[in-house]
Amino acid sequence: MDSFTLKKLEFDKVRDIVARFCSCSLGKDLAARLGPSCKPETVSHWLAQTSEMIAAIRDVSLPPFGGIVDIRPAMTRACPGGGASGNDFATIACALEGAANVKAYLNSLPEQSELLHALAGEISTFEGEVKAIRSIIDSDGSVMDSASTRLAKTRGEIAQLIQHIHDVIHGYLRNDEVAKLLQHATVTLHGDRYVLPVKAENRGRLPGVVHRASGSGATVFVEPNASVELNNRLSDLRDDERREIQRLLGQLSLRVSGRADQIASTMHMLAQIDLLSAKAQYAYQFDMTCPQISEHGGLEFHHARHPLLVDQAWRQAQAGIAPDQRHSVVPIDVRLGIDFDLLVITGSNTGGKTVTLKTVALLVLMAQSGMHIPVQRGAKMPVFRNVFIDVGDEQSLEQSLSTFGAHISRIRYILRSADRLSLVLLDELGSGTDPDEGGAIGQAILDELRQIGCPGMITTHLSVLKAYALNHDRVDNAAVEFDTKTLRPTYRLSIGTPGESHAITVAQKLGLPRRVTDAARTHLHRRSKQFLDAIRATGAVRESAEAARTEAQDAQLAADTRQQHYQSKLEDLQKAQEDFEMWLASLPEMKPGDEVNVPSLGKTGRLVRLELHRQVAVVDADNVQVEVPLRELLPDLGQEQVRRQIVDLRKELAQQAGQSAAAAAEAKRAQDEYKADLAQLRQHGRQFDAWLHAIGRVKVGEVVPISRSPGKGKLLEVDLSALRATVETKEGRLELRLQELFPQTGLFAPRPQDRPGKPARKGKPFGAAQGKPFGAAQGKQKRPDKGGQPMPRSASSARAARAARKDILSLQPGQQVYVVPFGKRAKLIRINAEKGKAVVQSGAFEMEIPLADIDIAK
Repeated sequence: MDSFTLKKLEFDKVRDIVARFCSCSLGKDLAARLGPSCKPETVSHWLAQTSEMIAAIRDVSLPPFGGIVDIRPAMTRACPGGGASGNDFATIACALEGAANVKAYLNSLPEQSELLHALAGEISTFEGEVKAIRSIIDSDGSVMDSASTRLAKTRGEIAQLIQHIHDVIHGYLRNDEVAKLLQHATVTLHGDRYVLPVKAENRGRLPGVVHRASGSGATVFVEPNASVELNNRLSDLRDDERREIQRLLGQLSLRVSGRADQIASTMHMLAQIDLLSAKAQYAYQFDMTCPQISEHGGLEFHHARHPLLVDQAWRQAQAGIAPDQRHSVVPIDVRLGIDFDLLVITGSNTGGKTVTLKTVALLVLMAQSGMHIPVQRGAKMPVFRNVFIDVGDEQSLEQSLSTFGAHISRIRYILRSADRLSLVLLDELGSGTDPDEGGAIGQAILDELRQIGCPGMITTHLSVLKAYALNHDRVDNAAVEFDTKTLRPTYRLSIGTPGESHAITVAQKLGLPRRVTDAARTHLHRRSKQFLDAIRATGAVRESAEAARTEAQDAQLAADTRQQHYQSKLEDLQKAQEDFEMWLASLPEMKPGDEVNVPSLGKTGRLVRLELHRQVAVVDADNVQVEVPLRELLPDLGQEQVRRQIVDLRKELAQQAGQSAAAAAEAKRAQDEYKADLAQLRQHGRQFDAWLHAIGRVKVGEVVPISRSPGKGKLLEVDLSALRATVETKEGRLELRLQELFPQTGLFAPRPQDRPGKPARKGKPFGAAQGKPFGAAQGKQKRPDKGGQPMPRSASSARAARAARKDILSLQPGQQVYVVPFGKRAKLIRINAEKGKAVVQSGAFEMEIPLADIDIAK
């Protein structure tokens, strides 16, 4: 996996969190080297192991890692001639006993813990080695007297000799003449010899060997002659003891070193189990879930949270910080590789765009490292061969690279290394240089990513990249939401709608004069305004589609949960049935005198005899024999209660299935509506570009088509700043809006008049329907718009629209309306009830029309 990505995502901090849950240094060392795998079968295996360990911890307990430490240094010394001490062997014995305990724990788990049982099989048993160590070494690391007969005999002689020396040396203290010569009436040790503290001026008056003098020189330490030979004998015995101990430890070294490889393998397996337990504890504490792994599917996370922010919030809670003062963790919903491959994320600064990238990437790395992740159940993801990220200020003084240059250098490496199984995340694409050139480079990079076919997420502020997502398949927009009232980001991610920087709004809220912000809005490029208006128009439909999708997913998740509960109840019923069958099988084994419970009597009794042919039992209850039907002796195994619960669950499942199907249908309808709307937006965007191209090429003096009678005229003057044009027609000179030139390319272009006997063609602009190039004159078309309207208005439709005025006024921006004069559907932008006008839009075009000319779209 790309090391730069691991560093930028702070994967080391995730490793540190996992290490916190490890029980021994072996697991901590392994956690420090934890990393993702790019093999789907390995990732699936790791995740399944973690899931089984979570169940084991929840239902049983934590694995017993008591006594297990890193014994590698002790094993090195335990080789023959390595000089291992008793403490080394005591440590080895504790670790091997701990291994046996872990193996027994894993083997005792339920049958469904197959993967954990397999791990138990990788742990060797060392009963013989442990027994050999325990027969020689005590738990405190000392060699026991019982280790050998020779050692026991030698230590017995040592004890007797020490007592003899003690009696002799203390006899000197009881001698009044000797006591006068001493500095203190005490006995001390010099090495392993007993000596007396004699005053320096009395040196020579106590016969013996002077071993040393005190630091001040006032005292000399004398070993009396009477104990010299005894101490010599004691020294010899201690040498014998040391040699015997070395012999015994040498035997243990031979015994243990013979299985050094198996011990090392077992300790490595214990480290893996400790790490697995740490992963499970981490997931259990933070309520994480296991994603579904597929080789070729898409990525879909619901309520995804950044793991480091989750841990930070938990530590703040542990520290007693008030909830309103803790760092909030806002979950996000994100997907890739399903209905789109590239996601362009936009929005205000500090809105959470970069955090979104890091959240997705870090969760992918965690999952591919065998960890559950903080997402809602039902998450899906493929296994990525590599994860590439470009984020942050990578300016390099040593390499003379600017921030822009460093980003380009990183992106060059990514494009060279990525393939269709890579995940690419680019932060602030196109920034750090001229916006036009940066946008051009950004589009080229997106083209390259689409060519590679890899999923990716890109953050940017450039509108041209927002438009790119609208105009290309398998690319979509997303926004990090921003509250313009509080001037604070919400950190929520909305897929399908580009975000806005809100720079002008924020500037106005922060006190920039109104005239300045108004001028700023005026200076916004007209195309940018049209683009933003088009986005707002499609926003409501997309939000509806996303809401329906979320509702369908929630309904499906609830249905899956109920289905799992139903299966659990079926298993309970099956177990109860098995218990009942076991009870029936045990009836013939019941013996007279066995205690039985008689529910009808409310007491217990003693079985006298069974009369199976009559299906009764004779029971002695308080010295009274009564016949009890066998069915009364049947223990309450809960079958009836489980059966009732299953019946209720079946009803709930049927209802849930209906709700899920309805939600899925609504989601598909909303998604199809959005796709159709998006396709129309892209088509109209292309038409608008062609119209702009035609306007840009037109020259004064040319004959151009116009939207008024007589349908064409000679262009006399063009005022692009005022968006006006003057044309000369056979009916006189006309002042026209620029939109009235080349009308067949506009949004509200008239449709061709129906020929007699043929139905009208619907749904296509005039130029597109006829298959003619933009700008081609339509001289033969009859235009009945004497009053300047592109198409005559139906009187009955107009009256219906006026009658529905109240309904029209209740419409919300973004809803679809039917424009009567043009026979088309459009998006409602806003309504001015005082003027009786409405602004509608389709694609990149806007038009203000009377309220009487619109109707509610059916």
